[in-house]
Amino acid sequence: NNNMTVQNVGMSAGTIANVSGHHCISGSVSDMRSDADYVLFEGGVNDCDLSVPLGTISEGYTATLDDSTFAGAFETMLKSAIARFPTAKIGYILIHKCYGGFESTDGANSYYGVAKACCEKWGIPYLDLNTIAPPLRYVDSLRTAYTLNGDGIHPNEDGYRLFYTPQITAFMQTMLVDKTLINKTVNTNGTY
Repeated sequence: NNNMTVQNVGMSAGTIANVSGHHCISGSVSDMRSDADYVLFEGGVNDCDLSVPLGTISEGYTATLDDSTFAGAFETMLKSAIARFPTAKIGYILIHKCYGGFESTDGANSYYGVAKACCEKWGIPYLDLNTIAPPLRYVDSLRTAYTLNGDGIHPNEDGYRLFYTPQITAFMQTMLVDKTLINKTVNTNGTY
Protein backbone atom coordinates (compact mmCIF):
# COMPACT_ATOMS: atom_id res chain seq x y z
CA ASN A 1 0.00 0.00 0.00
CA ASN A 2 2.89 2.40 0.63
CA ASN A 3 5.38 1.34 -2.07
CA MET A 4 7.86 0.08 0.48
CA THR A 5 10.37 -2.74 0.18
CA VAL A 6 10.00 -5.07 3.16
CA GLN A 7 12.59 -7.39 4.63
CA ASN A 8 11.12 -9.82 7.14
CA VAL A 9 13.81 -11.39 9.33
CA GLY A 10 11.28 -12.87 11.75
CA MET A 11 10.99 -16.61 12.16
CA SER A 12 8.35 -18.82 13.63
CA ALA A 13 8.84 -19.54 17.35
CA GLY A 14 11.38 -16.70 17.65
CA THR A 15 12.29 -15.34 21.05
CA ILE A 16 13.78 -12.02 22.12
CA ALA A 17 16.18 -13.86 24.45
CA ASN A 18 18.87 -16.25 23.34
CA VAL A 19 17.10 -19.60 23.87
CA SER A 20 18.57 -22.83 22.53
CA GLY A 21 16.63 -24.14 19.55
CA HIS A 22 14.83 -20.84 18.84
CA HIS A 23 15.53 -17.95 16.48
CA CYS A 24 16.99 -15.14 18.63
CA ILE A 25 15.35 -11.84 17.65
CA SER A 26 17.81 -9.77 19.70
CA GLY A 27 20.66 -11.39 17.78
CA SER A 28 19.18 -10.76 14.33
CA VAL A 29 19.81 -7.00 14.14
CA SER A 30 23.05 -7.58 12.22
CA ASP A 31 21.08 -9.59 9.62
CA MET A 32 18.92 -6.61 8.71
CA ARG A 33 19.52 -4.37 5.70
CA SER A 34 21.91 -1.59 6.68
CA ASP A 35 19.96 0.97 4.62
CA ALA A 36 16.63 0.46 6.41
CA ASP A 37 14.45 3.53 6.91
CA TYR A 38 12.21 1.75 9.41
CA VAL A 39 13.12 -1.03 11.84
CA LEU A 40 10.10 -2.57 13.55
CA PHE A 41 10.38 -5.26 16.20
CA GLU A 42 7.73 -7.57 17.60
CA GLY A 43 8.18 -10.45 19.98
CA GLY A 44 8.05 -11.55 23.60
CA VAL A 45 5.07 -13.89 23.75
CA ASN A 46 7.27 -16.92 23.04
CA ASP A 47 9.70 -15.80 25.77
CA CYS A 48 6.75 -15.70 28.16
CA ASP A 49 5.46 -19.08 26.96
CA LEU A 50 8.91 -20.65 27.48
CA SER A 51 9.30 -19.01 30.92
CA VAL A 52 12.54 -17.28 29.92
CA PRO A 53 13.94 -15.62 33.07
CA LEU A 54 12.55 -12.09 33.19
CA GLY A 55 15.78 -10.50 34.46
CA THR A 56 16.07 -6.83 35.33
CA ILE A 57 16.56 -3.69 33.31
CA SER A 58 20.15 -2.49 33.59
CA GLU A 59 21.31 0.70 35.24
CA GLY A 60 22.59 3.26 32.75
CA TYR A 61 23.55 2.54 29.17
CA THR A 62 26.94 0.83 29.33
CA ALA A 63 26.25 -2.23 31.47
CA THR A 64 27.03 -5.71 30.22
CA LEU A 65 23.69 -7.17 29.14
CA ASP A 66 22.63 -10.79 29.67
CA ASP A 67 20.81 -11.96 26.54
CA SER A 68 19.65 -15.15 28.28
CA THR A 69 17.10 -13.03 30.20
CA PHE A 70 14.18 -11.22 28.60
CA ALA A 71 15.17 -7.79 29.93
CA GLY A 72 18.84 -8.17 28.98
CA ALA A 73 18.02 -9.45 25.50
CA PHE A 74 15.41 -6.74 24.94
CA GLU A 75 17.93 -4.06 25.85
CA THR A 76 20.54 -5.75 23.63
CA MET A 77 18.08 -5.67 20.72
CA LEU A 78 17.30 -1.97 21.15
CA LYS A 79 20.90 -0.93 21.83
CA SER A 80 22.11 -2.85 18.76
CA ALA A 81 19.40 -1.32 16.58
CA ILE A 82 20.23 2.22 17.72
CA ALA A 83 23.92 1.65 16.94
CA ARG A 84 23.29 -0.02 13.56
CA PHE A 85 20.52 2.36 12.40
CA PRO A 86 21.26 5.81 13.88
CA THR A 87 18.94 7.65 11.46
CA ALA A 88 16.26 4.99 10.97
CA LYS A 89 12.85 5.09 12.59
CA ILE A 90 12.96 2.26 15.15
CA GLY A 91 9.83 0.98 16.85
CA TYR A 92 8.35 -1.94 18.73
CA ILE A 93 4.89 -3.51 18.46
CA LEU A 94 3.11 -5.05 21.45
CA ILE A 95 0.54 -7.51 20.08
CA HIS A 96 -3.10 -7.98 21.09
CA LYS A 97 -4.02 -9.65 24.39
CA CYS A 98 -3.45 -13.35 23.93
CA TYR A 99 -1.14 -14.67 26.63
CA GLY A 100 -0.99 -14.11 30.39
CA GLY A 101 2.29 -12.43 31.36
CA PHE A 102 2.31 -10.47 28.13
CA GLU A 103 -0.80 -8.39 28.65
CA SER A 104 -1.39 -4.81 29.75
CA THR A 105 -3.20 -6.02 32.86
CA ASP A 106 -0.14 -7.96 34.11
CA GLY A 107 1.67 -4.96 35.60
CA ALA A 108 5.23 -3.68 35.53
CA ASN A 109 6.90 -6.91 36.68
CA SER A 110 5.83 -8.90 33.61
CA TYR A 111 7.16 -9.47 30.10
CA TYR A 112 4.73 -6.83 28.85
CA GLY A 113 5.83 -4.35 31.51
CA VAL A 114 9.54 -4.98 30.92
CA ALA A 115 9.12 -4.56 27.15
CA LYS A 116 7.45 -1.17 27.59
CA ALA A 117 9.98 -0.04 30.21
CA CYS A 118 12.92 -1.01 27.98
CA CYS A 119 11.44 0.96 25.07
CA GLU A 120 10.95 3.97 27.32
CA LYS A 121 14.49 3.70 28.71
CA TRP A 122 16.06 3.56 25.24
CA GLY A 123 13.74 6.15 23.68
CA ILE A 124 12.11 3.71 21.28
CA PRO A 125 8.45 4.40 20.45
CA TYR A 126 6.03 1.51 20.69
CA LEU A 127 2.60 0.67 19.34
CA ASP A 128 0.52 -0.90 22.07
CA LEU A 129 -2.02 -3.09 20.25
CA ASN A 130 -2.52 -4.82 23.60
CA THR A 131 -4.64 -1.87 24.70
CA ILE A 132 -6.30 -0.88 21.40
CA ALA A 133 -7.02 -4.19 19.62
CA PRO A 134 -9.74 -6.53 20.85
CA PRO A 135 -8.68 -9.58 22.87
CA LEU A 136 -8.76 -11.92 19.88
CA ARG A 137 -7.88 -15.03 21.87
CA TYR A 138 -10.54 -14.61 24.51
CA VAL A 139 -13.65 -13.92 22.41
CA ASP A 140 -14.72 -17.05 20.55
CA SER A 141 -16.20 -15.27 17.52
CA LEU A 142 -13.07 -13.08 17.13
CA ARG A 143 -10.68 -15.99 17.62
CA THR A 144 -12.46 -18.01 14.93
CA ALA A 145 -12.83 -15.15 12.43
CA TYR A 146 -9.53 -13.32 12.83
CA THR A 147 -6.75 -15.71 13.84
CA LEU A 148 -5.00 -18.53 11.99
CA ASN A 149 -6.81 -21.81 12.60
CA GLY A 150 -8.56 -20.13 15.52
CA ASP A 151 -5.37 -20.17 17.65
CA GLY A 152 -6.12 -16.74 19.14
CA ILE A 153 -2.50 -15.64 18.77
CA HIS A 154 -1.56 -15.30 15.10
CA PRO A 155 -3.84 -12.95 13.13
CA ASN A 156 -5.07 -14.21 9.76
CA GLU A 157 -5.32 -11.91 6.74
CA ASP A 158 -8.62 -10.40 7.89
CA GLY A 159 -7.22 -9.93 11.41
CA TYR A 160 -4.22 -8.07 10.05
CA ARG A 161 -6.35 -5.89 7.78
CA LEU A 162 -8.71 -4.90 10.59
CA PHE A 163 -6.64 -4.77 13.76
CA TYR A 164 -2.97 -4.46 12.73
CA THR A 165 -2.30 -2.84 9.35
CA PRO A 166 -4.17 0.47 9.87
CA GLN A 167 -2.69 0.89 13.36
CA ILE A 168 0.86 0.04 12.21
CA THR A 169 0.56 2.43 9.26
CA ALA A 170 -0.60 5.23 11.57
CA PHE A 171 2.20 4.40 14.03
CA MET A 172 4.81 4.58 11.28
CA GLN A 173 3.42 7.95 10.18
CA THR A 174 4.03 9.31 13.68
CA MET A 175 7.70 8.39 13.21
CA LEU A 176 8.21 10.53 10.07
CA VAL A 177 10.29 13.18 11.83
CA ASP A 178 13.71 13.29 10.16
CA LYS A 179 16.26 12.58 12.92
CA THR A 180 19.15 13.85 10.80
CA LEU A 181 17.44 17.24 10.50
CA ILE A 182 16.94 17.38 14.26
CA ASN A 183 20.55 16.39 14.92
CA LYS A 184 21.76 19.19 12.62
CA THR A 185 19.71 21.84 14.42
CA VAL A 186 20.86 21.13 17.98
CA ASN A 187 23.93 22.99 19.15
CA THR A 188 26.59 21.24 21.19
CA ASN A 189 25.26 22.75 24.41
CA GLY A 190 21.79 21.33 23.72
CA THR A 191 20.11 24.54 22.57
CA TYR A 192 18.55 25.21 19.18
